[in-house]
Amino acid sequence: TNMYEDTDTKELILSCRARDDYAFAELVRRYTPMMKSVIAAFADVPVDFDELFSEACVALHSAVIKYDLSQSSVTFGLYARICVNHRIVDLVRRIGATPDISEIDVNELSSEVSSESIESGIADRETVDILMRSAKSLLSEYEYKVLILHMQGYKTSAISKILGRTPKSVDNAKSRLFQRLRRELGGIS
Repeated sequence: TNMYEDTDTKELILSCRARDDYAFAELVRRYTPMMKSVIAAFADVPVDFDELFSEACVALHSAVIKYDLSQSSVTFGLYARICVNHRIVDLVRRIGATPDISEIDVNELSSEVSSESIESGIADRETVDILMRSAKSLLSEYEYKVLILHMQGYKTSAISKILGRTPKSVDNAKSRLFQRLRRELGGIS
């Protein structure tokens, strides 16, 4: 068995920072499903999986170096996911491609957002599920897609390309959806 299988993530991060390649290999093993999940949204971009996975590993390593171990509001898993997503989005932006919204399963993204939101401070899954169901029922389909893509870390310009709308339309949708959520859900946005 791998000596790192039962090792705490914090210890793995510290080992990685001390240049322990085996510790980083273990983190890559643990976070490969998350990295593949992020990459899956970009299946139609003209970059092969190996290059995208390599970029994801670079982002994971950057997350290891930059993650603040002294805080407890954001887990390493969520932080790493955000770093990976941003790096892949940046790569896609550099090559001028955007994922096809028809390939993005908004329901899958919302369940991923829900489970990651728990890790970032929302205490229980039931509350998150209620909030996401409420958002889905309160918002138009377009606003809901904007919300999910925004929560996945996409900037307005990327959302506008993905959804085939103008940046102004996306900004207006963000404004409406956050106002509606604040009003209907008692200040939660």
